Amino acid sequence: MKISALVLSFLISAFVSYAQTWQSVGNKFNDEVVCLLHDSVNNLLYASGRFDTIGTTAVNKIAKWNGTAWSPLGPGLSNGYVTSMMFYNNQLYAGGTFTASGSNTRFFFTRWGGSSWDSVAFTTGNCNVQCMVVYNGKLIVGGGFPTAGGFVVNNIASFNGTQWDSLRSGTNGTVFAMAVYNNELYIAGSFDTVSGIAAKHLAKWNGTTWSAVGGGLNNVVYALEVHSGKLYVGPHFTQAGSINASYIATWNGTTWNTVGSGMNHRVDVIYSAGDKLYAGGWFTNTGGNSANRVAKWNGTTWSAIGTGMNSPVQALAIYNSQLYAGGGFTQASNASNYYIAKADTFITSSLIDQTFKANFNIYPNPFNATTTIAVSPYKDDLSVKVFSLYGQQLRTLKLETEKTHFNRNELSDGLYLFVLHEGNTAIAKRAIIVNSK
Repeated sequence: MKISALVLSFLISAFVSYAQTWQSVGNKFNDEVVCLLHDSVNNLLYASGRFDTIGTTAVNKIAKWNGTAWSPLGPGLSNGYVTSMMFYNNQLYAGGTFTASGSNTRFFFTRWGGSSWDSVAFTTGNCNVQCMVVYNGKLIVGGGFPTAGGFVVNNIASFNGTQWDSLRSGTNGTVFAMAVYNNELYIAGSFDTVSGIAAKHLAKWNGTTWSAVGGGLNNVVYALEVHSGKLYVGPHFTQAGSINASYIATWNGTTWNTVGSGMNHRVDVIYSAGDKLYAGGWFTNTGGNSANRVAKWNGTTWSAIGTGMNSPVQALAIYNSQLYAGGGFTQASNASNYYIAKADTFITSSLIDQTFKANFNIYPNPFNATTTIAVSPYKDDLSVKVFSLYGQQLRTLKLETEKTHFNRNELSDGLYLFVLHEGNTAIAKRAIIVNSK
């Protein structure tokens, strides 16, 4: 097959355009997605929130995606919405403001039994579950609720699969986010005391006692995430401890630090995926650069992901090498994408043609059976990842010398992206595989 220069130019342009575009995910949701959870064991993506239907299918606040289609989990959950999901002891738990599943009463917290939602004794009072995390072999549940399983817990409790327990006397306000950092449980929210100890919107639990963290924050915290040895904290504050921080900051166990120049509005979700960190929320600007409600942090600077969304992003997850975003938006990349969208994460404007410490070439290009990957100067930590046009990672090749032969093997004809990694930096080269006819 012969490819003209004009066609080659078109394909390369299409690759770059496609890679920076948010895409739809199956049929249309009818309302917000507020939580996403990747099931790595079964390679499924779960979505929950305020939606009742996807396309013409009734799902009632929660559904699963297999990469091709959405499907319901039994009759779903109703009379409220689902704000949190977590796997514990190989079972899916859901929490929120719901009170029913079909004709069955299910108050605020439940477990998926494979065909129906189990009845788990929790609380029947005015309640909402906001977050869940596994710590010290137990499922920790946070939100706004006075009791759990008959115990007074005040907004946070532990569950071992059958029994509830308190974490001392809990907090005086809602717990919106939790994370495990340095073997301690960190919680964040609207509270300013925990178990009677002054702790402005952030506290930590070592398994026995609570303590404040770094002087706390000056406003409500909705997001926590651990990334590259630091605890990332967001969103609705402008001061962390004694430093000024625009809606996001890091805690290293001792001191607070800013994350670049921060954002111009609140952050609702922070998500770590390997060496990448993503943030979503209400912001439209990061460090003076346009980034509409979603952005990526490379350890030094923030960058936009495509043209972003028209309304807040509330949930993020990686599934099949793509970044999924959920929220209240109805447009992503200036196209109709209702409440959920996906994007290829391996390409951004900062990745393509980025200044790099090594000369990286592929020749011949286009190629038929084999090509040569050349890097100069060579270093021991260099590797190349090969991606398809649709964002799927196909190969990882450790470079042993300055020149490495690459065999297409099972790869079909088409356009591919070769990404050279050196430590935490990368550069991309495009390559065309053709047959000899």
